[in-house]
Order: sequence, then structure tokens, then C-alpha cells
Amino acid sequence: MLGKLNSYVPVRHRHVLTREGKLRLRVLLSGATTALLLMTAGGIATKNAVEIVANGTSYSRMQQLASIEPAVGVGLEVIDGQHDPVAVERLAVAQKRLQRYKRDEETDTVAQASEEYAALAAAQEEMLDPEGPREEIIKIGKGDTFGEVLQRAGLNAVEAHNAAQVIKKHYDPRALKLGQTVRLRYEPSEGGEPAQLASLQMEVDAVRSVKLSRDTDTELGFQAAVEEKEVLLKVAARRAEIETSLYASALKAGLPRSVVADAIRVYSYDIDFQRDVRRGDSMDVLYEQYETEDGRQVKTGDILMARINVGGVVKTAYRYETKDGNVDFFTQDGKSMRKALMRTPIDGARISSGFGVRRHPVLGYTKMHKGMDFAAPTGTPIYAAGNGTVEKAGRFSSYGNYVSIRHTGSTKTAYAHMSRFAKGVTPGVRVVQGQVIGYVGTTGRSTGPHLHFEVLENGVQVNPRNMKTQQGESLKGTDLANFKDRIRKIDSQFASLTRSMKMASASQAAVN
Repeated sequence: MLGKLNSYVPVRHRHVLTREGKLRLRVLLSGATTALLLMTAGGIATKNAVEIVANGTSYSRMQQLASIEPAVGVGLEVIDGQHDPVAVERLAVAQKRLQRYKRDEETDTVAQASEEYAALAAAQEEMLDPEGPREEIIKIGKGDTFGEVLQRAGLNAVEAHNAAQVIKKHYDPRALKLGQTVRLRYEPSEGGEPAQLASLQMEVDAVRSVKLSRDTDTELGFQAAVEEKEVLLKVAARRAEIETSLYASALKAGLPRSVVADAIRVYSYDIDFQRDVRRGDSMDVLYEQYETEDGRQVKTGDILMARINVGGVVKTAYRYETKDGNVDFFTQDGKSMRKALMRTPIDGARISSGFGVRRHPVLGYTKMHKGMDFAAPTGTPIYAAGNGTVEKAGRFSSYGNYVSIRHTGSTKTAYAHMSRFAKGVTPGVRVVQGQVIGYVGTTGRSTGPHLHFEVLENGVQVNPRNMKTQQGESLKGTDLANFKDRIRKIDSQFASLTRSMKMASASQAAVN
């Protein structure tokens, strides 16, 4: 009969064992098919239990179809003196499937399978029982509103309005995003009525979620609260093999963007990342990251160690806080990585024009270019190359939006073509090295977004690549001894993490 039914409507089926160890045929129908069959079946009961599943929802207590019988034992139709070959094939498949449930006197596999299937069936029935407690997860679709979600969950218009008013104290209902998940829980109601919505939970971010629950003791009938996961501080290690640019290769290796930017800043005093770094170079980073208990990354912390190999020359930098509370990066022998001036006061940019004579892209004739141009998207942060005082911050001739900073009595730096200035950057303000002073733009005489950077000695522009900068402070005494102990621990931690990563990679490769 199942074969006949399948010729008219789409029917899928499989065999499961009940708690009593009896075989049950489960028939899976689409929602439209279920409605059609229920209208035609007229609620006639059958001695063989058949569970109807439509659109992923169990209706084991619904009217059952009398016309569907177990496939096992069904008679084979005779056509032209021979059995129907399609029916023969279906029977063979069913018998083969049932071999899994035949009793084995030595291993007693039937008893084991029966227990497993009974437990699974019990859990499924408990979860999907429309009259008992159950949970449902829905996804926010395009154009969905919070009120619509609540009403689809079973609340009337007044209840939905009250619920939205309550949850608004912790979460803006208008902030729903496409694809966001909402967990609904239904509980039995009094008087044998169908289960009603008891609670609703939505994730706000990786750490926080907001939960709305029924509470008949409150004025609006609901209460809302924010739940937060515990956040753990962990240490991670990554290696980036340079294929194209350092920035792109580091992101491909799994390094977070903020960590890549910080690492570039650490080496910006010594390395020109556009000209010095080549394919085959590498960078290792040991850094902190904050994760929830279920392993979701919340944010990154500090870089503890960075090691870069450029052309076979290895430079390692360790983060260390001195006894005076100053935090900086130092080489293995305790010398500060920080110089008086940064060579590259911008992250992830490429040099589009160097210092020297060139054909001007706007004026069209040969002209001395007295700075370096770094091409970058509009809005890219620009950093102060060193500690100093802002002398100018405003429109200046063909430079457009322009900032100049005096660092010593004879040294200045200048930054041109900005789209805008950072908040608080005005003449007379003190800035520190690495502080954001503005953002890349294309104001003034410019053909595209870029930073024009100049270094001036005694009022004359010099090539930033050739400038001699003073070395930062070096650790001494107790600080140096403590620093040596720290780098031994960091090196050991990094080696342990990288060994684990290699073992995990080897294991994954073996599986694949």
C-alpha cells in the first residue's frame, strides 16, 4: 500500500524500534500532503502505529492513516503472471534494513539497539509533544519585526506589545538582524489547553543574551533579564608565511586584524613593510585573547611576543612592563624597539611615491617630491610619528587638510591630504607617538586617497628612509633580570603552543 501511496503523493519512510522493542514504520510527509491525507483519511485508527512527521514537527497524537501499512509482510502484486519488480525491490531493501535488528545471541545487539532507539524516541516525543514542554529555534527573516515574531510564537497583539515594552529596558527590539536566532520555550498551561510561550531568549553578542519570561505577578505579565557568559583569558599563537603582503598573509593565517595592526606598529621603526618584506618571509605572534566557555572569541588582548623573519634576518620583540609602570617592546637584550620617529605612520598602506624627482601626476611636469606617499583607503588612521606638539592643524595650500608636529628643536613631521582630523588635534596640543591624529583622504592637490608624509630637519625636507633616529631606552638592573626571566617563560609557552598546533594539523591531515 505504501508503494501505491507513493505513486500519488511524496512519501518517505524508515523503520525504528519502540520502547517495547517493536518495529515501527515512520512515514514522513510534507505539510500539504499531511493536510490532504487527514481530510481523506477521516480519522480512521489503524492497529499498526504510524507516526506522521510534517515540516520537521511530530504529530504522533494526530489522527493516523488507516490506508498505510508496514512495508514488511506486504503482499506482492502479480502482473502478467509475475510479481511487480518494483515491489520486489522495495521488499528486498526493507528486509535488508531489518537485518540490523535480528537478535544475535552472543552480542545481544537487538537489546542494545532497542534501548538506544527507545531513549531517542522518548526524548523526541518529549521535545515535540504539542501538549508538553518543548523548545523551538527560529531565525529572523527579511523584514521581520519583534512584534511579528512574538505573535507567530503564540502571543496576541496586547501580549506582544507588553513583552516588547518589558524587553526594551535591556534590548532594542528594532536591533533585530537578518539570520539572528531566537529560542522559544513552551510550557503546559492550566486546564489542558495547548502549551503556551513561557520564555524567549536572544543572543545580543558573544557574551550577552537577553531572556524574556512570563511573570503573572508583574503589571505587564512579563519580566526580562540579561544573562552573561563567563569570559576567560587565554593565550594563542599563530605563524604567518608571507605570500603576498604581510597584512593579507597574516589575516589568512588566522591572526585577528587588531593583532596584525599592533604587530606592524611594533616593527614600524625598523621595517618598511612595502619594500623590505618578500615572499617566503614569516611572522610569529604570541597574543592574548578573551573567549567564552564555549570557545567563542570575544576580543583580543596584548601581544606578548612577535618575531619576524625578513630576508633571513630575525627580529624578536617582547612586551614588558617596567617597575615604573611603563609598557614597551624590547629586543632579547633589553633594548627598546621604539625609536624617536616611526618610519611608517600608517597601517597596511603601500608606498605609492617615494622621495625624489618625479613627474607630478597633477601638474604634468617634473618636480621634486619632498616626502613619501602612502596609498590607503579613505578613513585609514594616521599616527603621530613621535612625541611632540601640534603646530598646525587645518587647511594649508595644496596640502589640503594638514597637520605638522614639532618633535625637537630641529625636527618636525608633516601629514597632508587628510579627510579629517582626529578629535582634539588642534595647534598647541601635545601628542604621543602612535596616537591617531587624522584619517586618510584626498583633499588638496591629490589624485586619490593617500597620506603625504614629510620629515623636516631645520625646516628642510629630508628622505624619511634615510633619517637617523635615536634608540629608545634600555633595561637595566632589576628590570633587565626580570625581563630575562619573562622572555624564557614566553619562549617556552610559544614553543608549547606551536607544538600543539603542529600535532593538530598533522592529525587533521591524516583524517583527510
